[in-house]
Amino acid sequence: MKIKSRPENFRVEEILNQPLKNKGRYRVYRLYKKGLETLPVLKKIAQESSLPFRLISYGGIKDKNAETVQFISVPSKFRLKEISLPNLKLKEVGFLNVPVERAISGNRFKILIEGVKEVPEERLKVLKKFGFPNYYGEQRFTSVRNGELFVHHLKEREKALLFLFKPASWESSRERKGKKAFLNGDYATAEKLLRGWRRKVAAFLKKGGTLKEAFKLIPEEELEFQMNVLQSLLFNEKLKNLIENSGVKTAKFKYRAGELLFPLEKVEVLGELPSYIPGLKVYSDLVEKLGIDEQTLKSYVRFFHPFKRKTFVKPGEISVRKNFKGLLFKFTLPKGSYATVPLRFLFSSTPVR
Repeated sequence: MKIKSRPENFRVEEILNQPLKNKGRYRVYRLYKKGLETLPVLKKIAQESSLPFRLISYGGIKDKNAETVQFISVPSKFRLKEISLPNLKLKEVGFLNVPVERAISGNRFKILIEGVKEVPEERLKVLKKFGFPNYYGEQRFTSVRNGELFVHHLKEREKALLFLFKPASWESSRERKGKKAFLNGDYATAEKLLRGWRRKVAAFLKKGGTLKEAFKLIPEEELEFQMNVLQSLLFNEKLKNLIENSGVKTAKFKYRAGELLFPLEKVEVLGELPSYIPGLKVYSDLVEKLGIDEQTLKSYVRFFHPFKRKTFVKPGEISVRKNFKGLLFKFTLPKGSYATVPLRFLFSSTPVR
Protein backbone atom coordinates (compact mmCIF):
# COMPACT_ATOMS: atom_id res chain seq x y z
CA MET A 1 0.00 0.00 0.00
CA LYS A 2 1.28 3.44 -0.96
CA ILE A 3 -0.27 6.73 0.07
CA LYS A 4 1.18 10.23 -0.19
CA SER A 5 3.63 9.21 -2.94
CA ARG A 6 2.58 12.57 -4.38
CA PRO A 7 0.78 15.38 -2.50
CA GLU A 8 -2.17 15.30 -4.92
CA ASN A 9 -2.81 11.65 -3.99
CA PHE A 10 -3.87 12.77 -0.51
CA ARG A 11 -6.43 15.57 -0.55
CA VAL A 12 -8.11 16.90 2.58
CA GLU A 13 -10.67 19.68 2.81
CA GLU A 14 -12.04 21.17 6.01
CA ILE A 15 -15.78 21.19 6.66
CA LEU A 16 -17.37 24.23 8.30
CA ASN A 17 -20.19 23.66 10.78
CA GLN A 18 -21.99 26.84 9.75
CA PRO A 19 -22.46 28.88 6.55
CA LEU A 20 -20.28 31.87 5.78
CA LYS A 21 -21.91 35.30 6.09
CA ASN A 22 -21.62 38.64 4.31
CA LYS A 23 -20.72 40.32 7.62
CA GLY A 24 -19.33 39.11 10.91
CA ARG A 25 -16.74 39.53 13.65
CA TYR A 26 -14.13 37.44 11.78
CA ARG A 27 -12.94 37.64 8.20
CA VAL A 28 -12.53 34.15 6.71
CA TYR A 29 -10.05 32.99 4.06
CA ARG A 30 -9.75 29.73 2.12
CA LEU A 31 -6.16 28.47 2.12
CA TYR A 32 -5.02 25.99 -0.53
CA LYS A 33 -1.57 24.47 -0.30
CA LYS A 34 0.29 21.52 -1.80
CA GLY A 35 3.50 20.03 -0.41
CA LEU A 36 3.87 22.76 2.22
CA GLU A 37 3.86 22.79 6.03
CA THR A 38 1.00 24.65 7.71
CA LEU A 39 2.72 26.72 10.40
CA PRO A 40 5.54 28.14 8.22
CA VAL A 41 2.92 29.09 5.62
CA LEU A 42 0.72 30.82 8.21
CA LYS A 43 3.68 32.68 9.68
CA LYS A 44 4.68 33.84 6.19
CA ILE A 45 1.12 35.03 5.52
CA ALA A 46 1.11 36.98 8.80
CA GLN A 47 4.49 38.54 8.02
CA GLU A 48 3.53 39.57 4.49
CA SER A 49 0.25 40.97 5.80
CA SER A 50 2.10 42.92 8.55
CA LEU A 51 0.00 41.27 11.25
CA PRO A 52 0.98 39.35 14.41
CA PHE A 53 0.76 35.60 13.88
CA ARG A 54 -1.39 35.26 17.04
CA LEU A 55 -4.28 37.01 15.25
CA ILE A 56 -4.69 34.13 12.78
CA SER A 57 -7.12 31.40 13.79
CA TYR A 58 -6.91 27.99 12.11
CA GLY A 59 -8.54 24.61 12.57
CA GLY A 60 -5.54 22.31 12.50
CA ILE A 61 -2.07 21.56 11.20
CA LYS A 62 -2.41 19.70 7.93
CA ASP A 63 0.07 17.18 6.57
CA LYS A 64 2.90 18.57 4.45
CA ASN A 65 2.74 15.67 1.97
CA ALA A 66 -0.80 16.46 0.90
CA GLU A 67 -3.03 18.77 -1.06
CA THR A 68 -5.09 20.64 1.51
CA VAL A 69 -7.92 23.14 1.59
CA GLN A 70 -8.49 24.75 4.96
CA PHE A 71 -9.94 27.92 6.45
CA ILE A 72 -8.23 30.61 8.47
CA SER A 73 -9.61 33.80 9.98
CA VAL A 74 -8.62 37.13 11.50
CA PRO A 75 -10.74 39.73 13.33
CA SER A 76 -12.77 41.51 10.67
CA LYS A 77 -11.00 44.86 11.12
CA PHE A 78 -7.84 43.24 9.71
CA ARG A 79 -7.08 41.89 6.24
CA LEU A 80 -4.66 39.28 4.97
CA LYS A 81 -2.77 39.66 1.73
CA GLU A 82 -4.30 37.31 -0.85
CA ILE A 83 -1.97 34.88 -2.64
CA SER A 84 -2.22 33.12 -5.99
CA LEU A 85 0.66 30.70 -6.65
CA PRO A 86 0.63 27.16 -8.10
CA ASN A 87 1.17 25.49 -4.69
CA LEU A 88 -0.28 28.20 -2.44
CA LYS A 89 -3.48 30.20 -2.72
CA LEU A 90 -5.25 32.43 -0.19
CA LYS A 91 -8.60 34.04 -0.92
CA GLU A 92 -11.16 35.87 1.21
CA VAL A 93 -14.47 33.95 1.16
CA GLY A 94 -16.75 35.52 3.80
CA PHE A 95 -17.31 36.16 7.49
CA LEU A 96 -18.15 34.32 10.70
CA ASN A 97 -19.05 35.47 14.19
CA VAL A 98 -16.60 33.00 15.76
CA PRO A 99 -12.94 32.33 14.97
CA VAL A 100 -12.46 29.57 12.43
CA GLU A 101 -11.00 27.09 14.96
CA ARG A 102 -14.47 26.93 16.55
CA ALA A 103 -16.25 26.51 13.22
CA ILE A 104 -14.51 23.40 11.85
CA SER A 105 -16.53 20.20 12.34
CA GLY A 106 -14.41 17.76 10.36
CA ASN A 107 -12.51 16.98 7.19
CA ARG A 108 -13.35 15.49 3.81
CA PHE A 109 -10.71 13.15 2.37
CA LYS A 110 -9.96 11.97 -1.16
CA ILE A 111 -7.07 9.50 -1.09
CA LEU A 112 -5.52 7.44 -3.86
CA ILE A 113 -4.11 4.19 -2.47
CA GLU A 114 -1.58 2.77 -4.88
CA GLY A 115 -0.57 -0.88 -5.10
CA VAL A 116 -3.90 -2.41 -4.01
CA LYS A 117 -6.62 -3.80 -6.25
CA GLU A 118 -9.35 -4.94 -3.86
CA VAL A 119 -10.94 -3.72 -0.65
CA PRO A 120 -10.99 -6.27 2.20
CA GLU A 121 -14.79 -6.42 2.39
CA GLU A 122 -15.07 -7.90 5.90
CA ARG A 123 -12.90 -5.17 7.35
CA LEU A 124 -14.79 -2.52 5.44
CA LYS A 125 -18.00 -3.83 7.02
CA VAL A 126 -16.40 -3.56 10.48
CA LEU A 127 -15.31 -0.01 9.70
CA LYS A 128 -18.78 1.03 8.54
CA LYS A 129 -20.64 -0.68 11.36
CA PHE A 130 -18.42 -0.08 14.41
CA GLY A 131 -15.96 2.59 13.35
CA PHE A 132 -12.28 2.50 14.34
CA PRO A 133 -10.15 3.37 17.38
CA ASN A 134 -9.54 7.11 17.35
CA TYR A 135 -5.77 6.74 17.60
CA TYR A 136 -3.41 9.57 16.85
CA GLY A 137 -1.79 8.90 13.48
CA GLU A 138 1.83 8.21 12.76
CA GLN A 139 2.53 11.77 11.60
CA ARG A 140 1.94 12.88 15.20
CA PHE A 141 5.08 11.04 16.28
CA THR A 142 7.72 12.37 13.90
CA SER A 143 9.96 13.37 16.83
CA VAL A 144 10.06 9.86 18.36
CA ARG A 145 13.49 8.24 18.02
CA ASN A 146 13.94 4.53 18.84
CA GLY A 147 11.08 4.63 21.32
CA GLU A 148 12.40 7.73 23.07
CA LEU A 149 10.60 11.05 23.50
CA PHE A 150 11.88 14.55 24.14
CA VAL A 151 10.35 14.40 27.64
CA HIS A 152 12.62 11.47 28.56
CA HIS A 153 15.56 13.90 28.62
CA LEU A 154 14.11 16.95 30.36
CA LYS A 155 16.05 16.42 33.59
CA GLU A 156 19.20 17.32 31.64
CA ARG A 157 18.43 20.21 29.34
CA GLU A 158 21.58 19.76 27.26
CA LYS A 159 20.51 16.22 26.34
CA ALA A 160 16.93 17.37 25.70
CA LEU A 161 18.17 20.00 23.25
CA LEU A 162 20.44 17.52 21.46
CA PHE A 163 17.52 15.10 21.16
CA LEU A 164 15.68 17.65 18.99
CA PHE A 165 18.60 17.60 16.56
CA LYS A 166 18.58 13.86 15.94
CA PRO A 167 18.13 13.29 12.18
CA ALA A 168 15.53 10.94 10.70
CA SER A 169 15.62 8.97 7.45
CA TRP A 170 12.47 10.63 6.10
CA GLU A 171 13.87 14.16 6.42
CA SER A 172 15.46 16.04 3.51
CA SER A 173 19.17 15.45 2.93
CA ARG A 174 19.81 19.13 3.76
CA GLU A 175 18.11 18.81 7.13
CA ARG A 176 19.87 15.54 7.95
CA LYS A 177 23.27 17.02 7.06
CA GLY A 178 22.54 20.11 9.15
CA LYS A 179 21.54 18.09 12.18
CA LYS A 180 24.56 15.80 11.87
CA ALA A 181 26.84 18.83 11.67
CA PHE A 182 25.18 20.24 14.78
CA LEU A 183 25.64 17.01 16.74
CA ASN A 184 29.31 16.95 15.66
CA GLY A 185 29.80 20.47 17.00
CA ASP A 186 30.17 22.03 13.53
CA TYR A 187 27.79 24.88 14.25
CA ALA A 188 28.89 27.00 11.29
CA THR A 189 27.80 24.32 8.81
CA ALA A 190 24.65 23.63 10.83
CA GLU A 191 23.71 27.31 10.68
CA LYS A 192 23.98 27.28 6.89
CA LEU A 193 21.88 24.14 6.42
CA LEU A 194 19.21 24.35 9.12
CA ARG A 195 16.13 26.56 9.17
CA GLY A 196 13.93 28.25 11.75
CA TRP A 197 14.74 28.08 15.44
CA ARG A 198 17.36 25.36 14.94
CA ARG A 199 19.38 27.76 12.81
CA LYS A 200 19.20 30.35 15.61
CA VAL A 201 20.45 27.77 18.11
CA ALA A 202 23.39 26.88 15.84
CA ALA A 203 24.26 30.57 15.44
CA PHE A 204 24.11 31.09 19.21
CA LEU A 205 26.46 28.17 19.87
CA LYS A 206 28.81 29.27 17.10
CA LYS A 207 29.29 32.50 19.03
CA GLY A 208 30.27 30.61 22.18
CA GLY A 209 26.96 29.99 23.92
CA THR A 210 26.40 26.80 25.90
CA LEU A 211 23.89 24.01 25.26
CA LYS A 212 22.20 24.68 28.59
CA GLU A 213 21.73 28.35 27.68
CA ALA A 214 20.60 27.40 24.15
CA PHE A 215 17.73 25.34 25.58
CA LYS A 216 15.98 28.67 26.25
CA LEU A 217 15.90 29.29 22.48
CA ILE A 218 13.48 26.41 21.91
CA PRO A 219 10.22 28.20 21.01
CA GLU A 220 7.14 27.62 23.12
CA GLU A 221 5.24 26.08 20.19
CA GLU A 222 7.96 23.40 19.92
CA LEU A 223 7.75 22.64 23.65
CA GLU A 224 3.97 22.52 23.36
CA PHE A 225 4.24 20.11 20.43
CA GLN A 226 6.57 17.81 22.37
CA MET A 227 4.18 17.70 25.34
CA ASN A 228 1.36 16.95 22.91
CA VAL A 229 3.39 14.03 21.56
CA LEU A 230 3.42 12.56 25.08
CA GLN A 231 -0.32 13.17 25.47
CA SER A 232 -0.96 11.46 22.13
CA LEU A 233 1.22 8.46 22.91
CA LEU A 234 -0.41 7.91 26.30
CA PHE A 235 -3.89 8.13 24.75
CA ASN A 236 -2.93 5.56 22.11
CA GLU A 237 -1.44 3.21 24.70
CA LYS A 238 -4.40 3.52 27.05
CA LEU A 239 -6.91 2.85 24.28
CA LYS A 240 -4.85 -0.10 22.99
CA ASN A 241 -4.82 -1.60 26.50
CA LEU A 242 -8.59 -1.19 26.84
CA ILE A 243 -9.12 -3.02 23.55
CA GLU A 244 -6.62 -5.73 24.47
CA ASN A 245 -8.29 -6.33 27.83
CA SER A 246 -11.76 -6.51 26.30
CA GLY A 247 -11.10 -10.02 24.95
CA VAL A 248 -12.33 -9.38 21.38
CA LYS A 249 -10.54 -10.51 18.22
CA THR A 250 -8.03 -7.95 17.04
CA ALA A 251 -5.58 -7.04 14.30
CA LYS A 252 -2.31 -5.23 14.96
CA PHE A 253 -0.20 -2.66 13.19
CA LYS A 254 3.32 -1.49 14.03
CA TYR A 255 3.99 2.22 13.79
CA ARG A 256 6.71 4.70 14.71
CA ALA A 257 5.70 4.88 18.38
CA GLY A 258 4.89 1.21 19.01
CA GLU A 259 1.97 -1.01 18.11
CA LEU A 260 -1.75 -0.41 17.64
CA LEU A 261 -4.63 -2.86 18.06
CA PHE A 262 -7.84 -2.79 16.00
CA PRO A 263 -10.92 -4.76 17.11
CA LEU A 264 -12.43 -7.01 14.44
CA GLU A 265 -15.79 -7.04 16.19
CA LYS A 266 -17.84 -4.83 18.48
CA VAL A 267 -15.98 -3.81 21.61
CA GLU A 268 -17.29 -2.23 24.80
CA VAL A 269 -14.90 0.46 26.08
CA LEU A 270 -15.21 3.93 27.56
CA GLY A 271 -16.68 6.41 25.10
CA GLU A 272 -13.93 8.95 25.68
CA LEU A 273 -10.67 9.41 27.54
CA PRO A 274 -9.24 12.53 29.18
CA SER A 275 -5.98 13.93 27.85
CA TYR A 276 -2.92 13.33 29.99
CA ILE A 277 -1.97 16.05 32.47
CA PRO A 278 0.95 15.48 34.88
CA GLY A 279 -0.43 13.75 37.96
CA LEU A 280 -3.57 12.33 36.30
CA LYS A 281 -4.01 8.87 37.82
CA VAL A 282 -5.71 7.36 34.75
CA TYR A 283 -2.28 7.17 33.11
CA SER A 284 -0.10 6.44 36.17
CA ASP A 285 0.78 2.87 35.16
CA LEU A 286 1.74 3.90 31.63
CA VAL A 287 3.79 6.89 32.79
CA GLU A 288 5.75 4.58 35.07
CA LYS A 289 6.16 1.99 32.31
CA LEU A 290 7.52 4.62 29.91
CA GLY A 291 9.95 5.92 32.53
CA ILE A 292 8.57 9.47 32.51
CA ASP A 293 9.61 11.74 35.39
CA GLU A 294 6.39 13.55 36.29
CA GLN A 295 8.13 15.82 38.79
CA THR A 296 10.13 17.38 35.94
CA LEU A 297 7.00 17.69 33.80
CA LYS A 298 5.29 19.86 36.40
CA SER A 299 7.49 22.76 35.30
CA TYR A 300 5.91 22.44 31.82
CA VAL A 301 2.31 21.91 32.87
CA ARG A 302 1.17 25.03 30.98
CA PHE A 303 1.93 23.23 27.71
CA PHE A 304 -0.52 20.39 28.47
CA HIS A 305 -4.07 20.98 27.23
CA PRO A 306 -6.96 19.37 29.15
CA PHE A 307 -9.66 17.90 26.90
CA LYS A 308 -11.56 14.68 26.25
CA ARG A 309 -11.15 12.61 23.09
CA LYS A 310 -13.56 10.03 21.71
CA THR A 311 -12.19 6.49 21.75
CA PHE A 312 -14.00 5.42 18.56
CA VAL A 313 -15.24 7.32 15.51
CA LYS A 314 -17.09 6.34 12.35
CA PRO A 315 -16.17 7.59 8.88
CA GLY A 316 -18.98 9.16 6.91
CA GLU A 317 -19.82 9.25 3.20
CA ILE A 318 -17.52 6.31 2.41
CA SER A 319 -17.01 5.51 -1.25
CA VAL A 320 -14.41 3.37 -3.02
CA ARG A 321 -13.61 3.40 -6.71
CA LYS A 322 -10.99 1.46 -8.67
CA ASN A 323 -8.66 3.12 -11.12
CA PHE A 324 -5.56 2.03 -13.01
CA LYS A 325 -3.25 3.02 -10.12
CA GLY A 326 -5.16 1.48 -7.24
CA LEU A 327 -8.19 2.49 -5.17
CA LEU A 328 -9.65 5.96 -4.74
CA PHE A 329 -11.13 6.35 -1.26
CA LYS A 330 -13.47 9.16 -0.25
CA PHE A 331 -14.80 9.69 3.28
CA THR A 332 -15.31 12.26 6.03
CA LEU A 333 -14.01 12.25 9.60
CA PRO A 334 -14.63 14.42 12.66
CA LYS A 335 -12.12 17.13 13.48
CA GLY A 336 -8.94 15.74 15.04
CA SER A 337 -9.24 12.19 13.63
CA TYR A 338 -6.52 10.82 11.35
CA ALA A 339 -7.38 9.42 7.93
CA THR A 340 -4.32 7.18 7.88
CA VAL A 341 -5.62 5.17 10.87
CA PRO A 342 -8.63 3.49 9.16
CA LEU A 343 -6.48 2.92 6.06
CA ARG A 344 -3.87 1.13 8.18
CA PHE A 345 -6.65 -1.00 9.63
CA LEU A 346 -7.99 -1.93 6.21
CA PHE A 347 -4.74 -2.64 4.39
CA SER A 348 -1.74 -2.92 6.74
CA SER A 349 -2.84 -4.60 9.98
CA THR A 350 -2.49 -8.35 10.57
CA PRO A 351 -4.69 -10.60 12.76
CA VAL A 352 -3.40 -11.32 16.27
CA ARG A 353 -2.89 -15.04 16.79
